[in-house]
Amino acid sequence: MPHPSNPDQPNHQRTVAARMALILDPQHTLLKEDVLWALSMIKNQLANQTEWVEKLDKERIAKNYRYFAEVSVIMLHRSRLLDSESDRLRLYLQEAAYGLWNASTSS
Repeated sequence: MPHPSNPDQPNHQRTVAARMALILDPQHTLLKEDVLWALSMIKNQLANQTEWVEKLDKERIAKNYRYFAEVSVIMLHRSRLLDSESDRLRLYLQEAAYGLWNASTSS
């Protein structure tokens, strides 16, 4: 059932998945705002126990939280992103978002 504050839930999910795919694309310049947005979306998906989260086993959810925490700690210690960290942040974001949107799952 769509959330009352977002009556167009499927369209919203596609938009979120598309932006996550863009953020995870190595050709995209990763910005601090991208990482903070991704963390917010991941937090919302995990906290709201969406249909995607319900499909994950406990071990996978724990791994999502672990990588969410890793990215959060990195962001706490940085006032700006370093180009050398982009690949690691993307990998961690990909793992944190695993299974939360159809288009953002990793292998």
